[in-house]
Amino acid sequence: MPAADNKRALAAHLRSPLTALLAAFVTLALIYAWATPPFEASDELWHFGMVDHIAATGELPVQVPGVITPYRQEGSQPPLYYLISAVLIAPIDRSDLDALRQPNPHAKAGIPGALDNKNLVLHATPHPPIERTALAVYLLRGFSILLGCVTIVAVYGAARQLGPPSLALLAAGLTAFNPMFIFIAASVNNDNLVTALNSLIIWQMLLMLRDGFTTRRSILIAVLIALATLSKLSGLVLVPVVALAALWIARRDRSLRGLIILGVLMAGIWALGAGGWYLRNLTLYGELFGTATMVAVAGPRLEPFGLATLLSEFEGFRIAYWGLFGAVNLMTVEIFYRIMDALTLLALIGLLVYVWRQRADQAQVVRVGLLGLTLLIGFASVIAWTAQTYASQGRLLFPFVAATSPLLALGVLQLSPARQMVARVGVGSLGAFSLIVPFATIAPPYAPPPPRALLPETANPVYARFGDVALIGYTIPERRYEPGAMVPVTVYWQVIERSERDLSLYLHAISGGADEIGKIDSFPGGGRLRTSTWTPGAIYADHYAIPLDSDATGRSRLRVQVGWWHFPTEALIPAVDAQGGPLVGQSHMKPQ
Repeated sequence: MPAADNKRALAAHLRSPLTALLAAFVTLALIYAWATPPFEASDELWHFGMVDHIAATGELPVQVPGVITPYRQEGSQPPLYYLISAVLIAPIDRSDLDALRQPNPHAKAGIPGALDNKNLVLHATPHPPIERTALAVYLLRGFSILLGCVTIVAVYGAARQLGPPSLALLAAGLTAFNPMFIFIAASVNNDNLVTALNSLIIWQMLLMLRDGFTTRRSILIAVLIALATLSKLSGLVLVPVVALAALWIARRDRSLRGLIILGVLMAGIWALGAGGWYLRNLTLYGELFGTATMVAVAGPRLEPFGLATLLSEFEGFRIAYWGLFGAVNLMTVEIFYRIMDALTLLALIGLLVYVWRQRADQAQVVRVGLLGLTLLIGFASVIAWTAQTYASQGRLLFPFVAATSPLLALGVLQLSPARQMVARVGVGSLGAFSLIVPFATIAPPYAPPPPRALLPETANPVYARFGDVALIGYTIPERRYEPGAMVPVTVYWQVIERSERDLSLYLHAISGGADEIGKIDSFPGGGRLRTSTWTPGAIYADHYAIPLDSDATGRSRLRVQVGWWHFPTEALIPAVDAQGGPLVGQSHMKPQ
């Protein structure tokens, strides 16, 4: 091809919607990686612990239920993502790992409604210098982002086998601009590898349906399946789907030879590439998949799991597909979830209409049916897993996103008269919203409150010194608080000296009868400040909302008791007044 033709082809490729989509995705993913401090992404603390263990020892861990490890249940996962990641970070000094992952003892993980202590670990700053362990974390996040790009390309390619470029654009956009997909893709998480590999398998399976058997594609699919099943157990879901696709092709093309070659390659390459890890499970734990051991480490469900449980947890499940960030405790605006609910419902209706209209096109019905079967088996596998342990998260369906996104796009466009416009507007709108999320939803809960120079005039001045810090004011709105209500409290701390230890504070709501009817334990700043690092002489405004017991009875004057203590030793820090005299019962505050 002449040089001029090459240049024109390259220019056309760079202007393609897919290239623009990938560029936007990478930009967004980098922003999400910046907004999320190290180890605050879903399970990143344990995934990195697994990578670090392999990089440090050169060995896979042996799981022992009841023994707490830095990798927790992730030590039971298939190891490919961790092995690759361990190679990537092996040359990096990680001697500060323990300091960077120091746990927040008051963290409220898995509680989206909590107003404080969203952080799993303690941070001197949410944006540490990119060196040593932080460098290793961001390097692996970069690796995950590249895997996210592979997934988006595969989703586009899979959707292209179902319809025109507008369909492929919408399917890829529903993936690339799904805020939760970006969040996971910008974190250390083995889901990213199995999602990329599974997406490639689905794409290649659809190409095989179009072209029939070829030895080259059979080898590729067999290798991808072996790698996927060595990345996560969700890679196994596609084995029966690919097998059904192969049976249909063999019947259509009368190609028993192609079916046998694919079957032999899948079995042989899997045995050579992934079989060793499954055999290791049999040897160590007496089970092929290691799931019983994983449940024992993660913690089993303590109550029976039935239809009522599934329905009660479904709202959290669907929210976690589109956006439940941090330690499963950061939600974005409610209207976003409602819009995506409506889109999903419309897509389902449109998909049923499409299948009915295309019922005479057997090949197209088979393609759509196999994608639907992939999603159905994947959903069933997630339900089976969450029936054993607490894992009702929609993001666990991401390994099947190359089936989910094309089906959603196909259904939506089926009901749209102006399909190209709908695809572009829909992708653009979702992309714009996903840009807002890291700034409005993810970053703020980790940003430490800034120090201030003076106590505001609206505060009630008081004085009580607790070692190296003094309570100099507070505000509590004056109104009646019913049982189950939240009492907003702002306390103002003046730092006398930087403490040698990280201290915790408590806020107790006390009734007139001296009964405790609500409490909060926290590091200052809602878990975002550390007394060993804050600035001497500064004043910090500390905002909380104390939940009152729902069974509190009687009417009385509400008081709030505040004090400081050392969490590891449970030692109270005595309070003194301005003259150094003791304050009995620590410090009390009440509405005016």
